[in-house]
Amino acid sequence: MNLKYFIIRGKNKYHSLYVRFWDSKRLDQKAKTGISVLYDDWSEKKQQIKIRVANNNADYLNSQLRELESFIVNKYNYDNTINQVNSKKWLKESVAQFFGRVNDVEEYKVYFVPWVTKFVEEAPNRLHNGKPIKLRSVKNYKTALNKLRDFEVYQKKRYRFEDVDLNFHQNFVNYCRNIEKLNNNSIGNIISRIKTFCREIEFDGYTINPQYKSKKFNAPKNETFDTYLNEEEIDKIFNHDFSDSERLDNTRDLFVIGLRTGLRVSDFLRIKKENILGSVINITTLKTEQNLTIPIHPQLQQTLDKRNGNFPSVISDQKFNKYIKEVCKKVGIDALTYGSGIKEGEKKKVLDVFPKHELITSHCCRRSFSSNLFASGIDISVIMKATGHKTEAQFIKYIKLSQDEHVKKLRDYWDNQKIKKVKS
Repeated sequence: MNLKYFIIRGKNKYHSLYVRFWDSKRLDQKAKTGISVLYDDWSEKKQQIKIRVANNNADYLNSQLRELESFIVNKYNYDNTINQVNSKKWLKESVAQFFGRVNDVEEYKVYFVPWVTKFVEEAPNRLHNGKPIKLRSVKNYKTALNKLRDFEVYQKKRYRFEDVDLNFHQNFVNYCRNIEKLNNNSIGNIISRIKTFCREIEFDGYTINPQYKSKKFNAPKNETFDTYLNEEEIDKIFNHDFSDSERLDNTRDLFVIGLRTGLRVSDFLRIKKENILGSVINITTLKTEQNLTIPIHPQLQQTLDKRNGNFPSVISDQKFNKYIKEVCKKVGIDALTYGSGIKEGEKKKVLDVFPKHELITSHCCRRSFSSNLFASGIDISVIMKATGHKTEAQFIKYIKLSQDEHVKKLRDYWDNQKIKKVKS
């Protein structure tokens, strides 16, 4: 393939600079670059504008011509592999795309944020694996879009598809850390959404900078210090008398259901009588749409018996997270614990030492369920059937055991090995 710039001398003082691109017999097109030069300022041999004192923009324009050449070659290589070089206006449209010469309606074909805006607007009607995109995903897309908009305002720059490179990644991560004051996990979630956008842009047939696929274009993460409750603490919560507060009694009972099913809050708050089949609970999860069957724990059964077979009153996720901190404080779950919490007078979470009840959230239910069963020696594959984890790697992330519990589990394992050796 070949690319060449040239001008056609005419009567006017300034002459249009053209680009010709051809590849054997498959393609041979020419188009205006939109750049005009004096005839004597163009060097046909060097394929650039001559550097003169009177021409302060020569360096910049020559840089643009080099970038345009690289853009055209890369776009052709990609478009040719997906059979998108059929149009007689391919080169003209490619040049226009490089310089961002599109009207307001078609900005999404060139600029990153307009494309993301269009994607987010259409997200509720999009399908993923044949099913509508979940509302939680749509919310995450909107969060990423808002941060991208703020980032462009801060940078005073509009990013085109080809600009989403490793330099963009570095600047965006630094902006989120230093200006937005986001933690690594929040930044990582946004980067993951950005990589999704890039894949979709490529799928739509537009040329996106391939550097988004680099390992360096990563989603930063912090080591998590998630809190869980051991069996002794759960028993204290279950046995505590909350008869003086219907609100806390109701919340405690919901908490027990979460702790003894290992379900996400979006699932255990909506369990009904219809989900009980004999001695098990059968439910299809909202997030992963998995059908799970979970044996009813004795404490859960006693909770239902106390309410004549009825489930506790449903409350919002927000109220649940607020009230269970009160429940745990009343019970005395107050050991100083390192984790992510909110200091008095602050708005954002920080890693520090807090009374344990301040670190309890709805997600503690699922982690406690997994960790306690794992500590008891139950086979991982059995626990995964109840939690719905698809891989051991996913499941292991949920395991949170104290140092003493790790030591006990290791000692039990070694003692078991000695027994086997004696028997043999």
